[in-house]
Amino acid sequence: MLNLGFFELTLFGVIALIVLGPEKLPVAARTLGKWYGKFRRLSTRLQSEFVSELQLLEVQEELKGELAKIRESEAKMKAQMAKLQQSLNKTEQVAKANKQHILDAWQDNTDDGEHQDVNPSKDTSNQNFHQAAALETAFNLPMVNHWFLLGDYDKKRRLPQAPFMPNYKADPLLYTTTS
Repeated sequence: MLNLGFFELTLFGVIALIVLGPEKLPVAARTLGKWYGKFRRLSTRLQSEFVSELQLLEVQEELKGELAKIRESEAKMKAQMAKLQQSLNKTEQVAKANKQHILDAWQDNTDDGEHQDVNPSKDTSNQNFHQAAALETAFNLPMVNHWFLLGDYDKKRRLPQAPFMPNYKADPLLYTTTS
């Protein structure tokens, strides 16, 4: 801070001794030391507060950047979900239209009462009818216990076999039936 060498300090000491005298010099030195200590503590505290405020501002800027990225990805996901919902609605409309068309064609064939040889157009309509029926069944199946469709390998990895305990006896109260 101050570049004072031994010569400068000795010179200040001699001048202070001449000006203040031997009685007041220790009191003045003590007071000067207290002020110097307070000044050092104050400057250190201000410096640390300044550094912490700068770090806080940096962290806030980083958080704002991350929050902007999250909002951007959320907007992208919402756009993708809207696109997916539109395609799902379109698929459902096409499936309903195909189902209705197939049912109408089937009713027309059964109303005629004629059983003719199967031609390719009837074969494709029959195939479309089966596909529509399978699609309708798949849409109406409940999704109970289908959160994850795991293969055998994944099931073995996720759910290990229960350990064999030869001395285990089940509690008979748990397995009694009341009639």
